[in-house]
Amino acid sequence: MGSIPEIFPPRILEGYNRYKAIFAQENAPPFEFTLQFSIIFRIPWILSFNYKKKEAKETSPPLLLRQYSVKWWKQIDEGEADIKAAVDYHNSLIGRSPKISKAKTEIIDLETIERIQAAGSSKEEIQKILNEVRRSPASSEDIFQDSQDPYDNADEFLNF
Repeated sequence: MGSIPEIFPPRILEGYNRYKAIFAQENAPPFEFTLQFSIIFRIPWILSFNYKKKEAKETSPPLLLRQYSVKWWKQIDEGEADIKAAVDYHNSLIGRSPKISKAKTEIIDLETIERIQAAGSSKEEIQKILNEVRRSPASSEDIFQDSQDPYDNADEFLNF
């Protein structure tokens, strides 16, 4: 039980609907959107419940039922969660995402050219070498980053 979109004021309900449209996910339950929206935009709501005793049939003990109610707290600026706020939030996520470089690296270094010439003139050999070079990690990547034993220098850290 918690915040339900049906009780949102009209402007915030429009923002919620835009948020759902922007971040639509297949097979996502509706409460996930409501929960995420309420957390991101700090939507205040009040949950209350009362207990009600219900007499059962003569052989059963009485039942204690819990009745929930959810109320919108009206002390919020509706501009903090309207359509513009949802779009601005989405744009801020796009602005923070890392840029992907689309530039291709050309294989022009002298060593690669010499290897291709030394391999022979068959197209299959040249294609095999080029594929191998393309699959190899770039010079900026550390291919041994995970190969070091984390406990290699444990004595240094244990001796104070």
